[in-house]
Amino acid sequence: MTDYVKLLNSPYFSIGSFLFFQQLGRYLKLEEYLLPLRILYLSAQLSIIGLSYYLIYKIKQKNDQTVLKYVEPASQGWDGTETSDRLVNITVMDYDIAEVNKGIKQSAMGILMISFIHFKLGYIQPLLVQSILGFKTFFLTKEVRIHLWGFPTTGDLRRPFRIEAPFGLVNEKKQPKTDKGSIKKAEKALKAE
Repeated sequence: MTDYVKLLNSPYFSIGSFLFFQQLGRYLKLEEYLLPLRILYLSAQLSIIGLSYYLIYKIKQKNDQTVLKYVEPASQGWDGTETSDRLVNITVMDYDIAEVNKGIKQSAMGILMISFIHFKLGYIQPLLVQSILGFKTFFLTKEVRIHLWGFPTTGDLRRPFRIEAPFGLVNEKKQPKTDKGSIKKAEKALKAE
């Protein structure tokens, strides 16, 4: 059976769909459909944000109070200083809500960027592309796959979620650690403070 999630999340699919919409935009002469495209983009983004809040409602309805314990790896601040590893104790419900809220913030930043590109630089194609690919991005998030589609929380859907980047270019040291040794080490460091 084909793994549709892996296929749709592939960077090659994103590049291919971008090229397809670019050619579609040239064929349709998007300048003639400016107001309908603006309305389509705005309604798509508002729908995605509305669906995100519906997802939060579904997560709260399940009310999974299982404790999730992991070590968040050190991160680098704006000034170049590096923080130490941080032990995180959180319920599954709170973790999932925090992940959905990250998605909402990313949607808001995307709206700001597309608005700048459209109104300041005069590009029209991003309105069409993001009206459609925004739904693809939302429906393939791990939280949607777990809470709306009913996928089991195994493999890449196991919490805490691994950090993903295009072409898999994420350093293994930046991934959350769930092994007992890392958790004990973080607990000792927390007690020492």
